[in-house]
Amino acid sequence: MDRYNRVGSASEPGKILSNYINGRRISSKTTRVLPLHSPGSGRIIAEGPLSTDLDLEEAVRTATLAQLKWGEQTFRDRAQVLFRTKSLIESRIDELATVVSLENGKTLEESQASILRGIECIEFATSLPQLSPGRVLQVGRGVECKLVRYPLGVVAGITPFNFPFMVPLWMAPMAIGLGNAFILKPSEQTPLSAMELANIFGEAGLPDGLFSVVHGDREVVEALCDHSQIKALGFVGSSRVGRLVYTRGTASGKQVRAMGGAKNHLIVVPDAEPEMTSDNVVASVVGCAGQRCMAASVMLAVGDVDHIVEKIHKKMGHVVAGSDIGAVISS
Repeated sequence: MDRYNRVGSASEPGKILSNYINGRRISSKTTRVLPLHSPGSGRIIAEGPLSTDLDLEEAVRTATLAQLKWGEQTFRDRAQVLFRTKSLIESRIDELATVVSLENGKTLEESQASILRGIECIEFATSLPQLSPGRVLQVGRGVECKLVRYPLGVVAGITPFNFPFMVPLWMAPMAIGLGNAFILKPSEQTPLSAMELANIFGEAGLPDGLFSVVHGDREVVEALCDHSQIKALGFVGSSRVGRLVYTRGTASGKQVRAMGGAKNHLIVVPDAEPEMTSDNVVASVVGCAGQRCMAASVMLAVGDVDHIVEKIHKKMGHVVAGSDIGAVISS
């Protein structure tokens, strides 16, 4: 746990995590902390600060200053940092997967797969020099229409517990590659992966202030929604909270993308291929301990599919807790 540069003391074995602001670990000004339990063992491995709007203010202030210079860089120069970030993550997949499993309860295989998916997002962001330059249209003789892209400034993301390393990579590489500064508020249940990502961005040469981590709960989320200097907000989490974030964020003039939770239904029909169907239904049930959008909570059997249901039942009987299925995030 020393890798997270924790500060302060706690009554439990874990110590209080720091925020990551302006390239440094900075203790929160809060008096509230939340014990961080490892779902696989139940033991307390750290305490997370439930930061205040004062902590966020410091992150926004330094991000605003850093973004001014970063936004003037070329797409190509910004992409070089993302290339190095990708390389560092690839070299540490096993190490990072251990952290994800520790704080989330996933199996190691699931944690590794989620990191690989996150790397795909960075790969996309490295192609921004080809995808995002403006263009010039000749709309008439001597008349041109020019499209120019400018960074928004400071943007932020609020991410969930179920994919603590992957979902931040849905947002941060694109935001940074397009010239913005990014503030991450990870789930208070899984803050360690965010700190790993902060370390990696720093090693990759991202200038201080452009990637910040502010730990917290509802108080920080509301402050993110209300802050006038934060121009856009990404959210992934429950639909209930997503509606609140969207309503409050747009009310303050932000661009908001709020992605709520989903539970897909499965429909099994008579001509379904039995082996493939049974494999994928079981994978849907046990994957990420059912804590993902792909985890179907309902299967509708249509017509003569008893033979497929029997296969599903048999395969479920061979599922071993802790090996084939990880722990849920909390009791």
